[in-house]
Amino acid sequence: MEPKSKHRTGRIRLSRSPLFGILLLILLPLPGIVASAPNFSGEKSESIVQEQPIPAQDEHPQELLKLAEEFRAMRGYTARRWQASAETGVPDYAALVQKQKELLPLFRNRLDALDPSSWSVHCQIDYLLLRAQMDKLEWELYVVRQTTRNPSFYVDQAIGNVARFLTGGRVIGENPVLMPYTRDRAKAILKALDDTEKILEQGRRNLTEIVPELAEAALRFPGGAWPTSDWEAGQLKDIVENYKNWAEITAEHFPVEEASKLGPAAIQAAERLRDFGSWLEQNRSRMTGKYSIGKDILDWYIHHVFLMPYNSDEMMLMAEMERARALSYLQFELQKNRNLPKIGPAETADEHLAWDEETVLKLRRWYLEQGEDILVDQDYQPLIRSEESVYVPPFGMLSFPYQAKPGVSRVLVVPADHWMATQSNYGWYTDPGVLQGHEYWPGHTYERKLHARNPCPIRRAHGDSGHSEGWCFYNEELLVALNFPFVRGPRSRELVYINMLQRAVRILVGVLLLSGKITPEESFQVFQDSLPPLGTGLGIPREEAYMEVYKRVIARGNDCFDAQTGKLQLFKLLADCRMRWKEKFNLKEFHEQLLKHGGIPYSLLRWEILGLEDEASLFWKPVRLSAVIEKSAGQ
Repeated sequence: MEPKSKHRTGRIRLSRSPLFGILLLILLPLPGIVASAPNFSGEKSESIVQEQPIPAQDEHPQELLKLAEEFRAMRGYTARRWQASAETGVPDYAALVQKQKELLPLFRNRLDALDPSSWSVHCQIDYLLLRAQMDKLEWELYVVRQTTRNPSFYVDQAIGNVARFLTGGRVIGENPVLMPYTRDRAKAILKALDDTEKILEQGRRNLTEIVPELAEAALRFPGGAWPTSDWEAGQLKDIVENYKNWAEITAEHFPVEEASKLGPAAIQAAERLRDFGSWLEQNRSRMTGKYSIGKDILDWYIHHVFLMPYNSDEMMLMAEMERARALSYLQFELQKNRNLPKIGPAETADEHLAWDEETVLKLRRWYLEQGEDILVDQDYQPLIRSEESVYVPPFGMLSFPYQAKPGVSRVLVVPADHWMATQSNYGWYTDPGVLQGHEYWPGHTYERKLHARNPCPIRRAHGDSGHSEGWCFYNEELLVALNFPFVRGPRSRELVYINMLQRAVRILVGVLLLSGKITPEESFQVFQDSLPPLGTGLGIPREEAYMEVYKRVIARGNDCFDAQTGKLQLFKLLADCRMRWKEKFNLKEFHEQLLKHGGIPYSLLRWEILGLEDEASLFWKPVRLSAVIEKSAGQ
């Protein structure tokens, strides 16, 4: 039975043509363009929205909560078991996959047996979220198939098994592990190094359908870290020298006894990784796996996991229009800035960190009451402060802090001579404001801490990258729309449109790649041709193009459209709210409504905030992935 809302208000009838909806979606954010708006009905309210309180735990259907808790426990257990531990040792990856395959149908049968038709809108949405989580696991098991297709899985598991005990990564947070490493942690690092061969041996046994392009990624980008400025130095064939260098740096922060063991243990582990790379090279002739997954399967993922009301063709159309809009507005910025000198990356880390410090303070003040008054702060939101990292492949950004900084979330930046500082087309080192709001406050750090406190137990544990990336990408463009005073001046605005362009091209390349219509080599050329030096942009370097293709699109099988499409859905929601609430519309209140319901797909937020079911109703007739795979195999 198809659930129906008990709280319908303001139902509308739009053209059923997908093209009409997409064109409206693209055009709405453009200044100076008046699009035909839906004719919302409904009684006027003193508030901009009829508040529907989030149900407490005891107000949810208990059978749904029990199912969600048990499914999350299964997923969390297997996720933890991917990593070695002192209690269990190195996991049996093939056995874990088989266990998931056995358990998933049992969970799905229990979900299908529930009848949500009498539930509140909030709980009906929770039902769809849980089903999407199960569909995502099915996708991982039967489409992505990391353990049998992707050599990087084993290389990255072996390296990541060590890296999880280190202080590093882009965000080291509020409570990083301080130096010197304790004896227990030092022993854990040595144990992780010793476990390297146990992980790689499983790769040799389990990789029965190796995808050549994923083997190439394992050889080029071991560990998943961005490569160094020396293109050759970060590859798997050089892993011994890189591990040796890391051990020499890290041993200074180890207890004396464990420090003497670190170098030999690191070299031994690296030799095993290098041998695994040699094994991949020797077995290239038997690598017959396909990097493409097919259009029908991709469309299934978009609809059933992302819960987006589009298919890949429509996303390509949106990307083409976003590409045109990005280039057009970039040209407008260039026209305004024609008499201003170009800006370039910082020459030193200290220079960049000074810009970063100013941006952090200015950005937060600008959003709050002292500035535009468009967002609410919370006392649990930390201060953001950046520090220069030590960049050591294959672990990437590392830090060796000796001092705690309560209430500060610490962010690492690459050294000034790294290619991400000197060449990245994203403009990290040119103006921190271009991506600071996306990544930290009010981007990922802000929204993750907010969503983690959602009173709904299902929403609290649900993550949707379309929602998350859409919100963060939206905040990049918001700065331009509301004239944020970038620390580097007006030319920084050009970088916002260059980032918009790069994400549009990511879709244009990614959909074709996953559909099997172009090869990775052809996609590199598309990236380079589409993203040459433009205005303040540096043009996409080959390192960034390779990472976009190998690590983002091919390895994950989907990661190309969440940022742009999520942002456009957010714009559509904003437009619908503006037309509903008319002159009572308030951007700050809109942002509060947007975030209070959790990190859920925007198609479902429209239902919860406005009572509009036109998109949510599309998801009530599930199609099983197995049927799509079977159909695709027969074509």
